Amino acid sequence: MLVRTVSRLHVALLDMNGGLGRVDGGLGLALNEPAVEVEAEPSDTLEASGPMSDRVREAAASVVEEVGGDPVRLRVTRGYPQHVGLGSGTQASLAAGTAASLLNDEELSVREVARITGRGGTSGIGVAAFEAGGFILDGGHRWEEKEGFIPSSSSPAPPPPVLSRLTFPDWEVAVLVPEGTGAHGAREASIFEEQCPVPAGEVERLSRLSLMKLLPSVAEADFPAFRDAIREVQEFGFKRRELDLKPESTRLVEEMHARGCAAGMSSFGPAVYAVHPDEVSTDGFNGNVFRTRASNTGAEVVP
Repeated sequence: MLVRTVSRLHVALLDMNGGLGRVDGGLGLALNEPAVEVEAEPSDTLEASGPMSDRVREAAASVVEEVGGDPVRLRVTRGYPQHVGLGSGTQASLAAGTAASLLNDEELSVREVARITGRGGTSGIGVAAFEAGGFILDGGHRWEEKEGFIPSSSSPAPPPPVLSRLTFPDWEVAVLVPEGTGAHGAREASIFEEQCPVPAGEVERLSRLSLMKLLPSVAEADFPAFRDAIREVQEFGFKRRELDLKPESTRLVEEMHARGCAAGMSSFGPAVYAVHPDEVSTDGFNGNVFRTRASNTGAEVVP
């Protein structure tokens, strides 16, 4: 069995204020590349090899324990860097958990696998991207499900509901990955604690921008409106606070905007995305570049 995932761009967390009784809420996009591929087969012992082997082993073990099933052997044949803003940890965990479920003749949903493996506790974009792809809006979590303003790695909450899933236009997406990593672990948790709650006025502005400009621009394939909306997203809310921690990524976002692209930083970065109906110019950038399109189908399982 082979499970091939997508990757995801995380555009923004919408409501890091929580004043209405819900918190989080995410906007994001599934991409065809980079991807994680996990080969799996029945085994007498639980084994994992290749990139992110510890993560996939842990995810598979959680699912096997949940369903009372048999061990599996996993081999990660493709992967991409962790902690750069593209959600490789969630994709690897979901791939391994899905494989372990199916090899034990259990048809767990993607959301069930996410719950068992501890994914989607803040943003649900990675889970929804794996499930069906597209441009995604999730509805965040009830405040009582959370223990404060905390990242997914610390959150016990289940994946949030998907409020909108739109087919994304056939525009080129270039993902530019500078050296270094984004905030994770204890540092990520401390940023949530230090920067939240975000003022309600910023949340209200971002919500209106998302509902009345960003989502319609995707639905109507209106690139100028999409480009302008993505630029505005970078200017306030939790995303502005994320960018302030990554000056190099901020400069790169501004440069790609100047080249006519819709550009932003994904999650805590350092990955920057640049979208254009035609080819994206990345001249002068010396880091890793992935050229791709949106995935409007999600992960693939090949028996």
